[in-house]
Amino acid sequence: MHIEMSQKSIFLVGAPLPSSLNWDTDELLNTPIPPFHENAKSPEQQLSLDQPTARWRVLRSSVDGLGDNCESFQRYEDPAFFISHQLAVATDVTDAPQGHSEDSILQFYDHSFAIHEISEVASSDVYIADTTQESSLGEGSGVACFTELDRADPSSPRILHIPGPLSNLQDLPTSRYIQSIAPQTMTVNIIVGVLAIHPPRRIVTRQWKTELDLVELVVGDETQAGFAVNFWLKPDKPTAAKNNEADRLGRSLASLRPRDVILLRTVGLSTFQDRVYGQSLRRGMTTVELLHRQRVDVTDAVGFYQGRIQEASSQDDQPIRKARRVRNWMLRFVTDSVGMSHPRGLPPDTQ
Repeated sequence: MHIEMSQKSIFLVGAPLPSSLNWDTDELLNTPIPPFHENAKSPEQQLSLDQPTARWRVLRSSVDGLGDNCESFQRYEDPAFFISHQLAVATDVTDAPQGHSEDSILQFYDHSFAIHEISEVASSDVYIADTTQESSLGEGSGVACFTELDRADPSSPRILHIPGPLSNLQDLPTSRYIQSIAPQTMTVNIIVGVLAIHPPRRIVTRQWKTELDLVELVVGDETQAGFAVNFWLKPDKPTAAKNNEADRLGRSLASLRPRDVILLRTVGLSTFQDRVYGQSLRRGMTTVELLHRQRVDVTDAVGFYQGRIQEASSQDDQPIRKARRVRNWMLRFVTDSVGMSHPRGLPPDTQ
């Protein structure tokens, strides 16, 4: 390296030899100098020492360590919401306190089923429809799925029936408020997108000795995500008639898939471990209706709004505007793999 200076030339040819260094001089530095090290007594250094250290979080890998129950929706979790699937999975983790986790999930089952059976919901909170909505659907319909082959009558357009106002997930009450109004159960109507559908869990409650299936949906909207709704269903019996509300609700849940936009009517709110969750109520109060879906073929169900959700109009009512916002949020932030099993490759070739 050659550096030209005024009337001088300096050649840098490497470090000096040890024999040419003078280690006895008093001019050698004994302490570091700025900017490599600040004076510990300076105000700037003292201020930096008083600041707390950065708090880091662990980033999960894209590989699912729990098998088919994909947890890729965990990035949407909210600490204020309770998801029972997490507690159920914790009982299967080898390094988790087995006794505590198992007792907690059993307590949740008893608590949730008690809310389902003995919740006090005023009839006026359930059956009085919003004055701005009129229903052309049958009272017994638990879900409505329409295909593009269906022909709607232009003279009598379908209007979505909602028993009360719609709620955003960010506006749900806190666990403290829900506990303060017990034994009354607050209900909400929400239009949300499906993030995950956990497989049914066969449960025999300790107090009622009843065998039931518990299905949990994890949903979100454009305001918040990670809200879980638990549905208590009677076990499927092939020989039994499927005309009551519980059977229709079970078929509705079985037909859902991630990224569907749905309407949940009369969802009961409850708390567990000071976190909020939703659940179904008895006598068919809680219903599920598919509003919009990304079709896989022309025969696939597209939902109540069919193609109307994609084209905005000045005459759109509040439910369709909400459904459109949820759909747009899911298209931007929710991938196809959310809540679904990872694709499996082909088996190895055999001779």
